[in-house]
Amino acid sequence: MIYGTPNRENPLALIIDDDLSMRLAMEAALKKVGFACILAENGRKGIDLFRENNPDLVLLDVVMPEIDGFETCTMLRGLPGGGLTQILMVTGLDDVESIDLAFKVGADGFISKPINWVILGHRSRYMLRAGQAFQELNRSRFRLEKTQKMARLGNWEVDLVSGQFLCSDQASYLLGLNGNSGNVTYDGFFHNIEAEDREDVQDKIDTAIREEKPVRLLYRVYHADGTMRHILNQAEILYNDQDVPILLLGAVQDVTRQKVAEEEIRKLAFYDGLTGLSNRLLFMNRMEQEIVAAKRNNSTFALLYLDLDQFKRINDTFGHYIGDHLLKKISVALLKSIRCTDTASRIGCSENPEEMIARLGGDEFTIILNDIHEAEHVALVARRIIKEVPKSHIIEGHEITVTTSIGISMYPTDGSDANVLLKNADTAMYQAKNIGRNNYQFYRESLNVQTVERFSLERDIAKGLERDEFLLYYQPKIDVKTGKIVGAEALIRWDHPERGMVPPGKFISIAEESGQIVKINRWVVTSASKQWQQWIVDGYEPGVVAVNLSGYQFAQQNVLETLSDALSSAGLENRFFEIEITENILMQNIEETSQILQELKAMGIAVTLDDFGTGYSSLSYLTSFQVDRIKIDRAFVMSCTEQPTNLIIIKAIIAMGHSLGIKIVAEGVETLEQLDIIRNYGADEAQGFYFSKPVPAEEFVELLKKWQI
Repeated sequence: MIYGTPNRENPLALIIDDDLSMRLAMEAALKKVGFACILAENGRKGIDLFRENNPDLVLLDVVMPEIDGFETCTMLRGLPGGGLTQILMVTGLDDVESIDLAFKVGADGFISKPINWVILGHRSRYMLRAGQAFQELNRSRFRLEKTQKMARLGNWEVDLVSGQFLCSDQASYLLGLNGNSGNVTYDGFFHNIEAEDREDVQDKIDTAIREEKPVRLLYRVYHADGTMRHILNQAEILYNDQDVPILLLGAVQDVTRQKVAEEEIRKLAFYDGLTGLSNRLLFMNRMEQEIVAAKRNNSTFALLYLDLDQFKRINDTFGHYIGDHLLKKISVALLKSIRCTDTASRIGCSENPEEMIARLGGDEFTIILNDIHEAEHVALVARRIIKEVPKSHIIEGHEITVTTSIGISMYPTDGSDANVLLKNADTAMYQAKNIGRNNYQFYRESLNVQTVERFSLERDIAKGLERDEFLLYYQPKIDVKTGKIVGAEALIRWDHPERGMVPPGKFISIAEESGQIVKINRWVVTSASKQWQQWIVDGYEPGVVAVNLSGYQFAQQNVLETLSDALSSAGLENRFFEIEITENILMQNIEETSQILQELKAMGIAVTLDDFGTGYSSLSYLTSFQVDRIKIDRAFVMSCTEQPTNLIIIKAIIAMGHSLGIKIVAEGVETLEQLDIIRNYGADEAQGFYFSKPVPAEEFVELLKKWQI
């Protein structure tokens, strides 16, 4: 704590003397030179007045009853602020022993009786100035200590003439030496430095002393509590008037906060905040380094480009919070999948394997495998990843599984530039998705053609919607008992001005990935509603039209609003409309999907479960979602005569559906024999090439007029 002169008009003197006449005489002398005075007749009273007033000067008589001046002086020095106040002892004693004792108990001066009052005034003014100087010096020292403590700064010095070493308390504390500078030797000064740095640091400071030159060092020290601190230690040479070096003056500063901040900034700049893996910037830098190293060593490395299959559906179903946790778990799985030998030439047993694996964004990851001798080595790692990633992850009570598709490009075969290698690996990854997902593909030049084709189709879909290039084909559904047409499935086709008729299998997946499927679904529903209503107005009895809605973000498509608007605009009654959905739609977001299906039922719109038997095929969700129809997947029907086990499956599905009050539609009927089988098993409706392939609207009208089994 800082004690100094209070803010008052005149300096204050405390006079302590048991002789009243002496007190009054000293008061008169001091007032002449500008002092204000307070008087005490003994030591105890003087101590009380000191506590209350914090005077600038004390005149203290030595010989007093009860407590003499020596004891009073000792007690004053122990009071707050008493250490810097000027104390003048007034004594009639002139022996050396008394004078020596006066200084020992803390007096700043003494004056003998009889007193020369003029000299007393001058002596008091002089002591006041000295006291103020000491107080200012104390304040400066205090501020310096506080400033150094706040700045985590300490000092040390080596006398270049005598070799004496000194270290401040703060420097001792920062270096983990218990803050006791008196016990710190020159050798002890280096005691807590990181072992691998210690010898080098001492050598450099020894050299600075010997060669009389400045030094600047950054190193780590360990404190007794196990914490590690980063220390900046720098020193400069001080010279005397003859320009002779006399002192190496050093300062140690704790820069741990700065180092931690620098590391955080580095992480923000170069690492993915979610997974801790490299981000795109750092990864591209690492790949450039790999290219340089591979050129120099005439070696090969591989780039793996990973994308999680249908990860968007996980986000849509469970939310981004769960999705982010899954990405963290996937990053751990990738680190486990990459062994030391996979990256041995660059990072050995991997100081930083996360720098060779990156999250580029979203659910996309990349991996560098260097010093590759055979492509089979890369394939082995890819297979290891494909096996590791799909393991079940329990997140917030949900058991989630996801697969990955991997594209691989090789340096220098598939490119000698980082961006080219990345593009080609990305192209190969899309090929892996196109052939069924959960696999890997090496890049081939022919894939570039497919990639260009894909992006071209994506661009043309938007134009096709604007130019009305899409049209609907209709495939009839037949009542197997009466042979009458009871409805049709509306199937989209694309009459491309340059490519001709583009089948759905070629553009639907692209539309889903680009998000354009929502507009396509809306167009299909609207167009089918208008056409169906027109046939009803024209006097036909077409039954019910079914539209197969894409499962892409089903719960977010505003299906209810789309259907309501389309049917209302066309003037079509809801009972003439039906939607077909696949089993995976039911499993995306069970709660929201169930709500949508309930509202569809309330609107009078029928729901058919398409491709039954190829997905989850769970009895529990059939009872939960209460669909109107089940479509047996065409694969079972088309091969039922060749594979007897299919007959068992067909019979079981029909029995299960009827037990729940659900109608059964057999899809893929191509022969009379197949028709007889599904009729005998009790199927309600049939659809397939035996009756008709999908046809344009004008041909479907003819079927309405003529078709009978």
